[in-house]
Amino acid sequence: PCGLPGCTELIKWFDMGAHFLSMKHQTILSIVTTDICIRKKHTSDTANPFNVDSNIQQELMAINENIDSISSAVDNSLEDCKRLNSERDHIQTKNNDILQQGKEIGKELQSGNEKFKKCMDGHTETEKQIDDAKNSRWPTKPLVLDMNDTITFPIAKQPNDINTPFSIQTPEFCTSSWGYKLVARVCSTYISGEEHQEYLSVYVSLLRGNMDSILVFPFPYDIYVCLCDQSKQKNDIVSVIKTGDNVSVFNRPSSDRNNEFGIVTFCPLKFLKDPGSIYLKDGVFFIRIFIDFLNVGSYSCA
Repeated sequence: PCGLPGCTELIKWFDMGAHFLSMKHQTILSIVTTDICIRKKHTSDTANPFNVDSNIQQELMAINENIDSISSAVDNSLEDCKRLNSERDHIQTKNNDILQQGKEIGKELQSGNEKFKKCMDGHTETEKQIDDAKNSRWPTKPLVLDMNDTITFPIAKQPNDINTPFSIQTPEFCTSSWGYKLVARVCSTYISGEEHQEYLSVYVSLLRGNMDSILVFPFPYDIYVCLCDQSKQKNDIVSVIKTGDNVSVFNRPSSDRNNEFGIVTFCPLKFLKDPGSIYLKDGVFFIRIFIDFLNVGSYSCA
């Protein structure tokens, strides 16, 4: 054997040099040397208690340094927590403000929806009234002038319908229960030539009545026609039909009705076409007729 503890290999004396240089021998030698050094160091530390205290002090110092580092980290963490709490409170306040604003906006939207609904309901009701006016039938019983010697006819016409030619006849009406019987017609008239203008025209016809035999003919009273201003600003348009200007059409009717007579250029049709017209509102304009029994010589719709 080579004599190295742990090496049990049998070596011839002339191979001993090669064995000492072998990897196996060198490995065992390294292990043995390391073990001896460790045991020697352990024996030295046990024999010298001051070395033990020194090691403990070093470890305590290291622990204190770690504690200081940890304390600093804890302080930083606490500061971060305070900052985060402050930011959280700020965000919470903003969220509360946003929620409050959302509630207020919701209330405003609800109020706006209610107003819009009322507006739409009013619009629907207006459309219904217009449709009723369009679809309503004129009364079969002749109408009679009121105590002011006037009668008013609502004429249903949408602004878009004004652009197309139209002609509307009113129901028959009487000056009184025993008086003259008449009828009016309202229409659009286009005048060609240099003017190239459209007008609203109004005509009146005398009808055969049950009391004609006791009435005076030719019809002796002037007839005033009024387009009513619905803005109540007293901008009514008034024209007069002078019965003396065409006596033949106001003679006693020999048939059911005489020829009509009236005002061709009563007013420009644009007065009804304008979007802001004060005469056409909600698809209706009003024509009022006044019979001047007292020969006043003028008339005002107001």
